[in-house]
Amino acid sequence: MEHQNHDKVFFVNFSVVLGILAGIAIVIAAVARLLIPTPEGPNAEQIAALESRVKPVTQVFTDPDALLKATAKPARAAMSGEEIVTKVCTACHGSGVLNAPKIGDAAVWSERSKSQGGLDGLTKKAISGINSMPARGGDPDLSDDEVHAAVEFMLKKSGG
Repeated sequence: MEHQNHDKVFFVNFSVVLGILAGIAIVIAAVARLLIPTPEGPNAEQIAALESRVKPVTQVFTDPDALLKATAKPARAAMSGEEIVTKVCTACHGSGVLNAPKIGDAAVWSERSKSQGGLDGLTKKAISGINSMPARGGDPDLSDDEVHAAVEFMLKKSGG
């Protein structure tokens, strides 16, 4: 009988100790809740910083129309023949690099014009490329009309 009484005393004491520990835990949680303010959440600046860090690095386009819109170059105003010659052509035609006819060398330009079929022939060769010269003088954004204006400008500067 003493054995049963011993078990009963143990369970009562154990229950009291657990109750006291649970009470202490509840008191600690309540005090912590009162002392530590609840966060208000992130502000707009923090949200913007977070979104910039987690945004995708790139996009995958499965719609061909969307791909064309995404890769389309912005429209630019047409350049004059002089602007094109200054921007593109003088790199080679200013100094005669790779046997390019120098701007102002009337004899070479006259011979080249005769052998290529005049202004239109020279323009066709400038569009497609000739010898060491790449197509459109190396600027693929130039229109046919702009290339024509540049060739015409160089011919006029060379006395043609």
